Amino acid sequence: MSIHSVKMTSDGRIQIPAQIRREMGLSRGDTLNLELQDGQLSVRRPSKTLERIRAKLSPYLEPDADLQGALKAMRVEDAQHG
Repeated sequence: MSIHSVKMTSDGRIQIPAQIRREMGLSRGDTLNLELQDGQLSVRRPSKTLERIRAKLSPYLEPDADLQGALKAMRVEDAQHG
C-alpha cells in the first residue's frame, strides 16, 4: 500500500499520481467508481466493483450464476412493469 498526498482544485478536481495510474492500469478517459463509506473515499475500476459485489453476494448465489445477466433481466422486467 502506498499513500500519496494530492490537492483538490477550486472546482473539485484531484489528479491521480502517475504511479497509482500505472498500478491500476488506468488510461485517459477510463471510467472509475467512487465510493464514500465512513468518511473514506475509495476509487475502483468498474470491474473491481463487480468483483466486490459478487464476493458479497456469493453466499446467496449458485456457483455459476450470471450476476450481470440477472441484474439486466431485473432491469428489463422493472421497466416493463414500471
